Amino acid sequence: MMQRSYLVFLFLICLLLGSIKYFSGGISSTTRKTELSFWNGWTGPDGRAMLTVIRRFNDENPDVQVSMQRMDWATYYNKLMVAAMNGRGPQVFVIHASTLPRMMQAGFVADASDLYGQKTGILESDFDSKVLTQVKYGKELVGVPLDIHPQGMYCNAQMLKEAGFTNPNGTVRAPVTKEEFLKAINATQKISSDGSHSVWGFSWTMWRNNFMALVPQFHGHYFDDQGQPDLACPGNVAALEFMNELMNKIKVTPSPESNMGWVGFRQKHVAMVFDGVYMVGDLQRLDDLQYIGAPIPVIGDQQGTMADSHCLCMRTDLTPKERNAAERFIAYLSKNSIEWAAAGQVPARKSIRNSPAFAKMQVQYAFSKQIPGMLYPPRTPVLFELTLEIDLAVEKVLRGRATALQALQVANDNVKKVVERNRQESSS
Repeated sequence: MMQRSYLVFLFLICLLLGSIKYFSGGISSTTRKTELSFWNGWTGPDGRAMLTVIRRFNDENPDVQVSMQRMDWATYYNKLMVAAMNGRGPQVFVIHASTLPRMMQAGFVADASDLYGQKTGILESDFDSKVLTQVKYGKELVGVPLDIHPQGMYCNAQMLKEAGFTNPNGTVRAPVTKEEFLKAINATQKISSDGSHSVWGFSWTMWRNNFMALVPQFHGHYFDDQGQPDLACPGNVAALEFMNELMNKIKVTPSPESNMGWVGFRQKHVAMVFDGVYMVGDLQRLDDLQYIGAPIPVIGDQQGTMADSHCLCMRTDLTPKERNAAERFIAYLSKNSIEWAAAGQVPARKSIRNSPAFAKMQVQYAFSKQIPGMLYPPRTPVLFELTLEIDLAVEKVLRGRATALQALQVANDNVKKVVERNRQESSS
């Protein structure tokens, strides 16, 4: 009898303690944190910058816990697609605007239209139309553009200044026309007595991106009005011929075997390069390199460059609580994207680009001046195959194995086959 009374006493004690814990909110289902997994490919300084923003969001939103998983872009999309299709993917994830068509075809990207409006502070009018178009599919807006990352020109400020490229007030000035660009290349290069270059005036970096940055300057495109591949159009040929001219005709850029490019610029062996705004994070770690960012000079008929955007997206099968938390998180990142810009991006929102804080980011601010003439990669689910063919075509030309027209015609034929195969698979 005493044993039974003792057990009853213990039971009442446990019940009392559990009630206290329940009413204090310790394990209440109504106060349990909503956990969000956030996937992206920001494995460098940009990832560390984003982690700082996420930690502050978690502090300011005690009912939500966001954990970030970073992985290399080379494997990111395959892992994202497999996980999301199996219902195990992250609630919030990053997709490049150029990759959205393929991800949309997989069917796991949610409609995010209700994220736009006064309630969240994300207004459609705060985005350039060409930027917002990247996330429009029919009547749906399937994500929020976080940034724009255009290609632009990096210049060694000291070398340009020594070559006489200065403003009236004595500050360094980047070349803006084709003529000035060629003049700057010749003025900044240093050639030893044996004919070797100790300093090159310019070097190509990532050939495919360099080519795609020049395409809009020559009114080039990737698909025609009927949606058929048109890589060998006159504008594309002209852009690739210019690249070939610098490397193989007037020979003012390093050969493919030199492995100069971006490394040469960092090491002060190259005065100017074209590359993405995201590369500024790499330069910020150098103490002895004086550099400026500038728009790519007008080589063709008009200013232009290549660009892409990181877009914040959600999975389709979220619970109401997850969806609410995900929307709050995305709105927070969009509102605070000036901090993200400091890591090497241009904010997608015009209001943030117009802020005094952004104007102080010299490289990002200079690259943003190209937005009116920038060209996104084509909206196609076969983008990976398309860019591979462009890679091969540009390499053939710069290595002297084919003319620009020949290489682009072969690339176009191969892309046509891929487009037709994708059409048949999608309709079956």
